[in-house]
Amino acid sequence: MDRLIYTTLSGLNARAREQLVTANNLANAGVPGFRRDVVAQESRYLGAARDVDGAWASRAQTGAPSLATPHAPGRIAATGRPLDIALGGDAWLAVQGPVVGGEVREGYMRRGDLQVNAAGLITLGDGRVVLNANSAPISVPPGAALTIGEDGTITATLPDGQQPLGKLKLVDGSSLKSRDKAADGLFLPEEALPADPAARLETGALESANITAAQALVELVEEQRGFEVNARLLRLAQEMDEASARLLGMDGK
Repeated sequence: MDRLIYTTLSGLNARAREQLVTANNLANAGVPGFRRDVVAQESRYLGAARDVDGAWASRAQTGAPSLATPHAPGRIAATGRPLDIALGGDAWLAVQGPVVGGEVREGYMRRGDLQVNAAGLITLGDGRVVLNANSAPISVPPGAALTIGEDGTITATLPDGQQPLGKLKLVDGSSLKSRDKAADGLFLPEEALPADPAARLETGALESANITAAQALVELVEEQRGFEVNARLLRLAQEMDEASARLLGMDGK
């Protein structure tokens, strides 16, 4: 009976984890360039250890569910906005990440809704500061109109002519792993990635998240039904255990 109970409980935990992951995907379905997460399926077995007195300890599920991040790109749609960029192939954009150990970490995203903040720095729509090829912020002169080349080169048009501002740091993100991903979609590997001179982008377009709200809602419904099935199985296991106890009580009489 304990095998059934532990198997059911592991099913409940897995479905609850899936619902949390899918809820996060749904919350970010409208974020440009967001990469969805999925709960990776893996085999499990029941393990138990024999105590000193020869009795078997309660069985427990061994192993833990892990997350995977499919690298399938989202759909690219034209916006006509000069500061919107869609990254091609495995190109990722370098941005300022959180402060870890007193140092600002470098992170990577596929988001491309660039803008200029009040301090004159190029940022993403969520406020993250975009970095240049030297991993430094990009400062824009007041009132300048920006042009972005397909290799990430940024040029400012001023009344007295054009001024190069540097180049967006584009990296090859094919080596990024699911464990590097934070809940907000930022990838933070242990070591900063080098700039990829072959990376290219498209201006006036944005890549959508690689999941839609409708798809995430359907997955949530399926996971909720799976949770309910496991909950019914747990109640059934309880009823079977109680029935067995009553039979043993009758035999004792």
